[in-house]
Amino acid sequence: MTVTRSVKAFSELENQLDDARHGHDGAALNKLLAANFEQRSGAAPSAPIPRAEWLALPPATAQISQMAVHEYGDVAVVSFADAEQHAFIVDVWTKTGGSYALSVRYTSATPATAAQTKPENPAK
Repeated sequence: MTVTRSVKAFSELENQLDDARHGHDGAALNKLLAANFEQRSGAAPSAPIPRAEWLALPPATAQISQMAVHEYGDVAVVSFADAEQHAFIVDVWTKTGGSYALSVRYTSATPATAAQTKPENPAK
């Protein structure tokens, strides 16, 4: 399958973020994460995980697939399935000074055995 230039670029950023977390690379993490980064979960939407707390969590290994990138000027919304974590993730990357930093991550658990189907069009 051919990927777009944007999907390729953000796949690389997501991999750099994963590598920096696993390698405890503070310098790389400071470049890749916005100072006000937080993670929000569909399971607990009123309890975001702030940057420092997120960095203190043990890093999980990601298995990214089905990535889509929507660019809106200096903001890119990147969504993907993470088969390893059984999650659907939406990352909001903000461009400042020519490079992107992850501003917020939204996660939602997906059942491990959920069938991939297209939703029905209610207008039919």
